[in-house]
Amino acid sequence: MISAIDFSQQLIRIPSYSGNNPQVIELLKNTLQKIGFECKIIEFDGDGSYKVNNLHAIYNPQKSSQTIYFAGHTDVVNEGERSLWQYDPFEAKIVDGKLFGRGASDMKCAIASFVSAVSEFLQNNSQPNFGIGFLITNDEENDSINGTKKVLNWMQENNLPITYCLVGEPTNPKEFGEMIKIGRRGSIGFKIKITGKQGHVAYPDIALNPITMLINLCKILKDQKLDNGTKFFDPSNLEFTHISSQNLGSNVIPNEAECAFNVRFNDTHKAQEIINFVEYACQKTIGGEGLAFSGKYQIEKRISGEAFLSEPKKLAQIVQQATQKICGKMPVLSTTGGTSDARFIKDFAEVVEIGLVNETAHKIDEYSKVSEIENLQKVYLEILNLITQI
Repeated sequence: MISAIDFSQQLIRIPSYSGNNPQVIELLKNTLQKIGFECKIIEFDGDGSYKVNNLHAIYNPQKSSQTIYFAGHTDVVNEGERSLWQYDPFEAKIVDGKLFGRGASDMKCAIASFVSAVSEFLQNNSQPNFGIGFLITNDEENDSINGTKKVLNWMQENNLPITYCLVGEPTNPKEFGEMIKIGRRGSIGFKIKITGKQGHVAYPDIALNPITMLINLCKILKDQKLDNGTKFFDPSNLEFTHISSQNLGSNVIPNEAECAFNVRFNDTHKAQEIINFVEYACQKTIGGEGLAFSGKYQIEKRISGEAFLSEPKKLAQIVQQATQKICGKMPVLSTTGGTSDARFIKDFAEVVEIGLVNETAHKIDEYSKVSEIENLQKVYLEILNLITQI
């Protein structure tokens, strides 16, 4: 049987940033082949992004119309200044019951836990009445262009059905077992550049201050209540991340100012509605008809994904049941947090996200508790056992 802890350490010790990383994908491929999986490394590039290597693995592909997949990503965000870490981010050191390292929370330990659970499950169920698959990408933390989305299309073209899917993203705020995700908010990042008219601060009547227009725009955008939320979603929210202007001196009105912000929106909106709202606000405050002074603006936007809800059905019930059995509590069904590759998978299968605690994800000294990694492995194993009863 494959140890979830040992395999977590093996994965963490490979620095695998977004893109093409043969070492980490080969490690997974070789490990899964040893327990009977048919594995294929699939590379995609193009569409304005870099080359990505992905792994597809399948066990029992033709035994049943039902197949449960585990989807995850091996890429990690940059560790930052290594000297600020207590322990080397790629040493995978265990101290005081915590496994430290980049990717420990997000989400190499979850991958290792599912591999471990599958290896244990197959020892006692060598011919299960369903298929088991892995969809692993090395491009979730960055562009997400040549990863999961393209692998799903490849699977469809090659008649490889997917019925249920577990995504191993960290889903718990404080302790394992308290929360699973059945949907995610949509996300759009905006950057707005405003061009006014440079001039002397003593003669504002013959200048046009882009900072003033920017302040007015920011207030309108932030004050607008987008919605009240829904049963499974919090209210949509807009947060500014950057505001700047030219610094030409204390007596000079600058020519340009800009801001950046992100909108996380629920399933009462589509991305285009949010874009239309931002465009309307810009027209009214910067370049609209009837304004005494009219500036110019440019909008850049990046849509990370639409909001979605994977209606809780069989898989969500099984995940809740398994988590309650192992952890002694019923996890909350949630849609909080950022985006994930579940936004692509939901068009192909019922998808539930269940992983470790997200409190240290992307942070210095990222870690997961050893006891929680072990419990995650047990929950995954129980899910596989319950699937046999469907």
